[in-house]
Amino acid sequence: MEPSKSGPGKEASPAVTGAEKDNPASAANSSKSPPEPDPTADPSSSEPSEDHAGPEDTTPEQEASQETQKRLEELLGAYQETLDVVEDLPAVVWVSWDRKRPGSFFKVPYLRWFLTYFVTYHINRSLDTLNRRFHATAALAGDPDSNWKTRETLKLYMRSLPSPPYRVLIFTAVLSALVIALPLQSFGNVFYVLDLVGALLRFDVGYLGRALDDNQVGPTIRSVVVLLFGLTVVGAVLTSPFGLKRILFNLHPWTNEQFSSTAARGHGYRVEGLYVLEERVFEKAGIRRPQEGRWDLMFQTFLLLLLLVFGLCLALVTLAVLLAWNIRLNVETGATADVHFILPQMSWAYYALITALILTAFILLLRRLVAAWKNRSRHARG
Repeated sequence: MEPSKSGPGKEASPAVTGAEKDNPASAANSSKSPPEPDPTADPSSSEPSEDHAGPEDTTPEQEASQETQKRLEELLGAYQETLDVVEDLPAVVWVSWDRKRPGSFFKVPYLRWFLTYFVTYHINRSLDTLNRRFHATAALAGDPDSNWKTRETLKLYMRSLPSPPYRVLIFTAVLSALVIALPLQSFGNVFYVLDLVGALLRFDVGYLGRALDDNQVGPTIRSVVVLLFGLTVVGAVLTSPFGLKRILFNLHPWTNEQFSSTAARGHGYRVEGLYVLEERVFEKAGIRRPQEGRWDLMFQTFLLLLLLVFGLCLALVTLAVLLAWNIRLNVETGATADVHFILPQMSWAYYALITALILTAFILLLRRLVAAWKNRSRHARG
């Protein structure tokens, strides 16, 4: 072994590369040993994290993910607040029809029955759409951990929601319609209409012909009237909690003062409050907010059709009364002496006036309904 040129008692200096000769500072730093890690420190704290990254270390993707997470948590908080409000509402909620007189004197009753199911269904549908979108984003990005925290937040909250009993609701609606129609069976048998519907599905021309016979037209019409009355009552009972749900969503953040000062007639047009929070979250996710069911507008359309049919029937009655009056006039003037008739001028005019009022109300309500359909199709406004 060749002795060291540094002399006895001295350690040999490490070899110096050409790069270290050019940069003496790096050579000095390389000769120092790195400090030992603190055994009490958390190992995970030394790794970069999306949540603990500094402003200078945050990428645009991380900023977008944090913003989405923040708005999602705000939306989930609004959902939970709405569910808590639902539990505290009375069985019947009275809301003024309009803010101005005389509409402010009229109160519209809203039932709390099935309100939880309508709210839960809306939340489940919206969050399920977001969850599928985030899973698709992670799959297309090739990173299973992409938006992992957001997806986990959605998963945990969706587990806390009860599943709406759709079959029970449908069975209850049909059973309620029949229970309402049974007391009116003496006026019209609703089961006769069900048999008629079955004949339509089977294309039973013979049964349909017998149902439309001269002797069966009256019972058939009365049975249809009873069935429509039962469906109208059940539809009103189910539409009432849906309208109350829209009021709660529009008034978010909800307060007693807002509820007492709001007007029921304006919520058919409005898409505000909690809908705005949904719009922001879905906009961050890159998709459109799923369209809300328009059950209240569909029920109003059904009522308008009934009003139109009633107005047309009343117009036919007015025409029939007018024609019958003219026919009686021609028949009763066959006497040899001069006969003077005082004709009931108000008989047919009375029917005509009622028909005009009904058709005018139909036109005004139709304009309002069309405007409500258009406004509900637009984006939410904050």
